[in-house]
Amino acid sequence: MVMGSLLASALFAIAHAASDEADRIRRFESALRPAVSVEGAPDQRWTLSERMQHWHVPGLSIAVIRNGKLAWAKAYGVLQAGRPERIDTQSVFSVGSVSKVGAAAMTLRLADAGRIDIDRDVNAYLTRWRLPVSGYTAVRPVTLRGILSHSAGLTVHGFEDFQPDDPLPGILDTLDGRDPARNEPVRVIEVPGTRFRYSGGGTTLEQLVIEEVTGKPFLQAAREYLFAPLGMHRSTYESPLPVAHGNIARAHDENGAAQALPRGYESMPEVAASGLWTTPSDFAKLVIAIIESYQGKKGGFLNAATARQMLTEVGRSHVGLGPFLYGQGLERRFWHNGSNDSYKARIEGHPGTGNGVVIFTNARQGDRLYPEVKRAVAAVEEWAPALQDHVRVPAFEISSDELRMLVGVYETQEAVQVVDFRHRPDQIAYRVSHESNRLYLTGLRAGEQARQHLIPTDALRFITEDGSLRVEFLRDYGGRISGLSVRVLDTRIEAVKVGVHAYAPPRD
Repeated sequence: MVMGSLLASALFAIAHAASDEADRIRRFESALRPAVSVEGAPDQRWTLSERMQHWHVPGLSIAVIRNGKLAWAKAYGVLQAGRPERIDTQSVFSVGSVSKVGAAAMTLRLADAGRIDIDRDVNAYLTRWRLPVSGYTAVRPVTLRGILSHSAGLTVHGFEDFQPDDPLPGILDTLDGRDPARNEPVRVIEVPGTRFRYSGGGTTLEQLVIEEVTGKPFLQAAREYLFAPLGMHRSTYESPLPVAHGNIARAHDENGAAQALPRGYESMPEVAASGLWTTPSDFAKLVIAIIESYQGKKGGFLNAATARQMLTEVGRSHVGLGPFLYGQGLERRFWHNGSNDSYKARIEGHPGTGNGVVIFTNARQGDRLYPEVKRAVAAVEEWAPALQDHVRVPAFEISSDELRMLVGVYETQEAVQVVDFRHRPDQIAYRVSHESNRLYLTGLRAGEQARQHLIPTDALRFITEDGSLRVEFLRDYGGRISGLSVRVLDTRIEAVKVGVHAYAPPRD
């Protein structure tokens, strides 16, 4: 009788927990909202279905981590637009630069095993290819610590995707920038350790080190040192991904139209940098493993000391050994975005609480959707306010005459650009424009332009509509608008007003 009562209680508890989780998921699906809301205005809410349609994203898959465990996972939409096959939690996605976090975990696991010293000159590990020496490397060598933190002074920011019929480069083609590779050679162009310079080329060099040290192709090394230990059974760095892998989320453009037909997805031959195919539930296992290792749990995937270095900034940067980092204490997060041509991804973990989220999409505008999805998760999961990436601002009206005073072109200058940087950027310029009593900020850099609406918080301070930038206009001693300050995370950039003329990027 007692046994029956205990069993009934256990079954009731399981059913109650399942009901609570289902209710939480339903609330998430209707909790998407903008990054910024104005005090006194109606709160705007969207359903996930509405926003997938708005951003032309046919498919999305998500895994939510709570207290160091996979709390729930769910998939939405279709594998390919115009076809009936639904995405499920076993559907694999291309995850772009999120691949680098997997590669970093492999490198650090090899370091824990004594196979790699991340502070040794990488050329000491290489036989098939060597990084050309120069005056820069004579000052300080390129190391894996520098590569993992994007501070090794290496070139090649990222890589193009390859269509199904394109010939694919080998790893040495990519490193030397020769056909059929489409990138410049991977080279050192400044003293390692000088500053943050994002380099997918560096990750390709890391891939070669892993292959040399293990004596195995990267694909096989990944199975042995990453996927098998963590039970990531749907994950692979194989390129091109065989159709036989099955249940593959297909590629889509900015309008949600299928791409790379007839196969339906591109190839990313620079696999450590951008070639991972995985599911949110699979990748959540790595996020959890990093958190558990950081917290010093027995039998962790990484040694605690190694995991803590992984989640500590290297030099004056936002990057540890693989992930990007931000915040302190319970608001500390590690994260990485992924951006291949037709897939966008976001992973995030909180070492202090054991929470996190993994979001994968199969369309070019997925990077417009996943911030909204992440905010909905954060709200429903009741994460700390700083981790919800949502800002409420006061209702503040500014006259057209006041706004026009702010219009102009602003450029960084050597004398003022280093304020409280974590890294020194290349030259940056901004255009501030005024239309229909709204102010807009356009970033100008080598012809790149991305206009954002500026929402006022007072007469001289604004926040971009997506919440990513805080902008403050600066007055000089005579009361004129002399410059602006742009803050992103804990980096602040100051730029001087140089006029209202059209911007011409500096020549190389």
